[in-house]
Amino acid sequence: MKFYRLQSLILFTVLLSLSLLFASCENSASVEEEEHSDPFGVALILNGVEIAKQENGVVSYAEGDHLELKVGEETNLITVRWIAEDGDRFVPDEAEGYGLQWVIDNEAVTEVEQHEEDGAWSFHLVGTGTGETEIRFELFHNDHSDFTSLPFEVHVEEAVSGMELRDDTGSAVVTVDSEGNVTGSIDVASGSQAGPFTLVFFDDQGGELDTSSEYELEWHTTGTEFATITADTNNPFSIMVDGVTAGQAEVHFELIKGHSEDGGDDHDHDHETVVYESPDIAVNVN
Repeated sequence: MKFYRLQSLILFTVLLSLSLLFASCENSASVEEEEHSDPFGVALILNGVEIAKQENGVVSYAEGDHLELKVGEETNLITVRWIAEDGDRFVPDEAEGYGLQWVIDNEAVTEVEQHEEDGAWSFHLVGTGTGETEIRFELFHNDHSDFTSLPFEVHVEEAVSGMELRDDTGSAVVTVDSEGNVTGSIDVASGSQAGPFTLVFFDDQGGELDTSSEYELEWHTTGTEFATITADTNNPFSIMVDGVTAGQAEVHFELIKGHSEDGGDDHDHDHETVVYESPDIAVNVN
């Protein structure tokens, strides 16, 4: 009888220990999952490198004090990893209703592109115009935000640093430098046509930009009672200038990334990106 009681006691002790062990494991998993569904920060990863993060209430960048891209540029895939209180990077379970959202202060400067193949936690930044803006990332759970990041600063700069307007001999009649200073003017006699004038654009290293694909040219003229500008049929980046009567007109040029159905003067490019806009250039009609 004593032996039977001893066996029962041992069996009870073993079962109790096992139940406590399983309960402990379940609690640990539950705590870990709870920690990893409640982020304290967020990291942005590009090409395997954390380019920016919010951790311990501070936003920092791998280089400088902001994210930087050019007008018309679309970054490689940027992946979000949420940061737990202990510093672990984790990804919430989409099946439980978690997803990524963002808020951009000024979409005229940058936008987020997220293609279907990118997945729920990755995206591209696109430079839509020169300037500075801020973007916040939200961990959405069903219909509400569980976490909203501090703002990340984004600067977008011009991809083009200057331009020249060249006559048919290849000589520059107008030059616009990287500071926007204009040297020269377009001159034409009243009742005559001048040209063709070819526009050449320069990148931020001073090299000529290849505009043979993805780009088109626009111009906007004021003072059309004095001069009109038309496209040269032989070159989409060349123009002809007609002097109507003595006086002065002005024109500025825009380099557009993307193609529209109608180029030239004053067409609608709502779905395209202006990568460069020149200052006003004088057109003198003598």
